[in-house]
Amino acid sequence: MYITTLPKVDLHRHLELCVRHSTIRELAPQFQIDLPNEESFKERFLITQPMKDLNSVLNKFLDTQKFWSSTHLIERLAFEACEDAFRQDGIRILELRYAPTFIRQGHDHLSFEEIHQAIVKGVNRAEKEFPMAVGIICIIQRILPVKEAEAVTQFAIDHKETFIGLDLADNEVGFDSKPFAPFFLAAKKNGLGITVHSGEANVPNAPRYVREAIDYLGAQRIGHGVQIYRDPAVMEYVKEQNVILELCPTSNWLTQAIPDLTQHPFKKLKDFGIKTTINTDDPGIFNIDLNHEYKWLHEVLGLSVFDLEQCSDWAAKASFIDFNKKSKVWPRPIFS
Repeated sequence: MYITTLPKVDLHRHLELCVRHSTIRELAPQFQIDLPNEESFKERFLITQPMKDLNSVLNKFLDTQKFWSSTHLIERLAFEACEDAFRQDGIRILELRYAPTFIRQGHDHLSFEEIHQAIVKGVNRAEKEFPMAVGIICIIQRILPVKEAEAVTQFAIDHKETFIGLDLADNEVGFDSKPFAPFFLAAKKNGLGITVHSGEANVPNAPRYVREAIDYLGAQRIGHGVQIYRDPAVMEYVKEQNVILELCPTSNWLTQAIPDLTQHPFKKLKDFGIKTTINTDDPGIFNIDLNHEYKWLHEVLGLSVFDLEQCSDWAAKASFIDFNKKSKVWPRPIFS
């Protein structure tokens, strides 16, 4: 199908959760994980139906996280994430985001520095092998103490030559974004792009959270933001501010952000004039790729190939990767 050959951009892909399935099966015995058959693999590592129980979901995340246990494995997993993005999806511009605090959890022998340099090595190797531009975004986990956020921000700023942006992730409900404002303003001042997970959960205040992410954290892009369709005033504000939405349709269904994939507001938001981009979020654990998202938007929501290419061009322009670097791998002009 023609869609599979389209050059693509993924701005919202969590590195820790796009581990290759064959690699999981290979490494599992080293981590005392028993996978006697395909059913046990799916049960332990995949989420393919809407989440019912948060603890079981978190356990799947933590099982995958176990593999990020040495610099050798981290470099390998980072390289494979890039290789799969290019070979499976035709992704030319890829942004991978990760939380140093999440990878380090249970791996106290690893420092932020060791983790990051291993990821950079894997990414650099992929960029030499494939015609793609890859950027790395640093994530602050909002559920951790603010002191942790300060340390992560400083780490990102100190490594701004290999980070392209700063992100705030994890549960918004009960974790106000405003205390993180000084960190994001400092990151922006130091040249890092700002993207914020916001407006994902189906809660009444979700649209307001998006506006606060823009007003207080200086968000240029919003990770998800799907719930703004409920508030025309916030939709208008996002459009006026030229803020990009990093939409992840299948993820939104699996996390119950939307009740049904056929009711996803992607087209409504795009038709309103908001710049929408197409992303995978956690392709390994959700058992999807970017082709899957493109095909679904085309076949179910009725987006034309022109629409899909327009979303890709918006994403290419919105990417925090250096303009000259991404222009070399993108087949059309990127208008700055």
